[in-house]
Amino acid sequence: MTSRGGEAAPRRIAAIDVARGLALIGMAVYHLSWDLAYFGLAPAALPFSPGMRIFSHIVASSFLGLAGVSLAIAHRFGTRWRAFFLRLLKIAAAAALVTLGSYFAAPDETIWFGILHCIAAASLLAAPLLRAPPWAALLAGAAAIAAPRVVQSAVFNPPVLLWLGLGTEPPSTLDWRPLLPWAGATLMGLGLTRLFLPQLFSRPLALWRPRASPGRALASAGRHSLIIYLVHQPILFGLIYALTQLTGVAALQGRDRYIATCRPACVEAGGEPEACKTACECVTARAENAGLAASLTSHAISQADRARLSEIVKSCGSESP
Repeated sequence: MTSRGGEAAPRRIAAIDVARGLALIGMAVYHLSWDLAYFGLAPAALPFSPGMRIFSHIVASSFLGLAGVSLAIAHRFGTRWRAFFLRLLKIAAAAALVTLGSYFAAPDETIWFGILHCIAAASLLAAPLLRAPPWAALLAGAAAIAAPRVVQSAVFNPPVLLWLGLGTEPPSTLDWRPLLPWAGATLMGLGLTRLFLPQLFSRPLALWRPRASPGRALASAGRHSLIIYLVHQPILFGLIYALTQLTGVAALQGRDRYIATCRPACVEAGGEPEACKTACECVTARAENAGLAASLTSHAISQADRARLSEIVKSCGSESP
């Protein structure tokens, strides 16, 4: 395939790498809001305010959509199964690292189906559509986006099915991007890119290369987005912690620390802000009455205390409006 003027079409399109780099910045900004709120350097409500919640959805949709765009471009001359599965293995391994790290950092809010898990699963869904007509991927994407609004049942609440996104009780987790509707963004990205592939590679944009340093930096970040995704949050967290030590600002402790992490996680999992506020305050009050206040922010607690806290969380969640 050649571009306008007879020049060979590039294997990578720098504009897409730049777009992925911009998505990385958006992701870092969103996660920074969590870190600032955790250490008391920003309002505790900041990460789960309506504006930040919409922003997080835009960022997640960008990553998932760009995953579909990349699949269409990488396999435009035919499905390269070895490259496909190598990419899938890298993403799955990175997702497993996220799960493992979050388990040790926050075992009660372990990330077991976040954005990387969703990209891996969505890529498998997209595999049969790599050579299908573009309308097939677009139709599948629209169906994936609509599915949770049409089919929702408690039958899908067990963990073995909850990841599909059709259940009625979202889990307690720091990042929740279930297959439906989020895989729809990847499928739509695949379908739209395949639909416009000839036009895409006939445009000057396909040959564009950033000349300024910011553009080159974004393109480089986009080419290494997976490793940046894995390391950015520990780095941000460490920098904010160092800042609190230098300035003498104390991180939130005890009850305030639990609420500052509980409420955004609750909203991110699909809860309404006011209902999450009520439920989290209910949990802290009942935990204090039960002598479990210290256990709210401790990961080294007994199985018995963990079970008691779990019952408190369930009872407060069922009573919230």
